[in-house]
Amino acid sequence: MVSSVRTFVESLQKHADRWWYAPVVGLLAALDAFLVVIPTDGLLIGAVMLAPKRWVYSAVMVSLGSSLGALSLAAILEIHGMPFLLAIKPGIDQTPFFLWTNNLMDNWGGLALFLVALSPMMQHPAIALAALAGMPLLEIFGLVLLGRSIKYGLFAWIASHAPRLLNRIWGLKSELEAAPLPKVKNIST
Repeated sequence: MVSSVRTFVESLQKHADRWWYAPVVGLLAALDAFLVVIPTDGLLIGAVMLAPKRWVYSAVMVSLGSSLGALSLAAILEIHGMPFLLAIKPGIDQTPFFLWTNNLMDNWGGLALFLVALSPMMQHPAIALAALAGMPLLEIFGLVLLGRSIKYGLFAWIASHAPRLLNRIWGLKSELEAAPLPKVKNIST
């Protein structure tokens, strides 16, 4: 599945300078709530590097898509519970990150969800734990939207102004390798 996603991403990136690219990446960010293999950060950065004047638009579209995906995942988990999460990501509940997130959510609640959404870390465990704990769906959506808006806004701004800084951000290098940036002749920094 990862290789087919990579092939799709590479063919999609040929259109990164089009107006419809950012909404498509937003849709992919929403789907990533269920697939966990889409390099959303890299796709956003590629789009911004090809169309730096649209960095705000790109950041908004991807933030909204990611937040709607989180909302969808949380709504499904409220109905179907942990078995659904284990069906889409077997063994996730045994990973060190899931256990760490569980402890974080126990101690910090909604603030933990916001911090995870703000970070380059996978947000699925935090969303799952928030939904399973009964956090209201609109609160989950709002916290993820706020965190992702700050994260993607910062990434998009950096990509439009100083793209070389992106390789120094923790957790982002693997995303950039998974979604190879389109070849750009001139990038204004």
